[in-house]
Amino acid sequence: MKSATAFATIALAGAALASPVPDSVAAAPPAFKIDGVTYGGSGCPQGSINVEYTSQGILPIYFNKQFTASVGSGVAPEEARKFCQLNLSLNYSPGWSYAVYSADYTGYASVDDGVKGTIKSTYYFSGETAESSSSLQINGPFTGKYVKNDDVAVSVWSPCSGSSLFNVRAEVALTPLGTYASGTIATVKETGKFTNSLYIKWKQC
Repeated sequence: MKSATAFATIALAGAALASPVPDSVAAAPPAFKIDGVTYGGSGCPQGSINVEYTSQGILPIYFNKQFTASVGSGVAPEEARKFCQLNLSLNYSPGWSYAVYSADYTGYASVDDGVKGTIKSTYYFSGETAESSSSLQINGPFTGKYVKNDDVAVSVWSPCSGSSLFNVRAEVALTPLGTYASGTIATVKETGKFTNSLYIKWKQC
């Protein structure tokens, strides 16, 4: 697992989010900080992940070209699925709790007829049993950039202690294996990155 440099404390502004905000959203807490990020998996070797936090309550996760799944003639079976497990150490004002309520996926796909691509993310807090997942399926034939917004069932809330370990498991996969048809789910050509943006809402405990 690779540890990323800690980010500075960021005061959360009350600006509108890019994705529609549920009516029950409370004002943001006085402060929020990403203390550190660790990650590992077949799709995220050292130095390939960048996590930020914007003043609008968005948590973008940027994956580099290693987070690419491929199938087709001559392609090794292990290339059909790539995953990345991220653990984010977060600190925020005590007496507050947050949840992910929406997720945007941006990437590039090229899949032949008969090939299916799946992009999935699962979210949960360490020590908690509840988790929430969102997924996108791309059925061939398809070639081009995709941007997909998924509503996430808000069943996972952070502890109210002022600190938490938030986990994200991201996966890209293609089926079937051993086919002459080909497929790729990859980073966006213009940016060289696959982006998973998480939208966060807050409540007072």
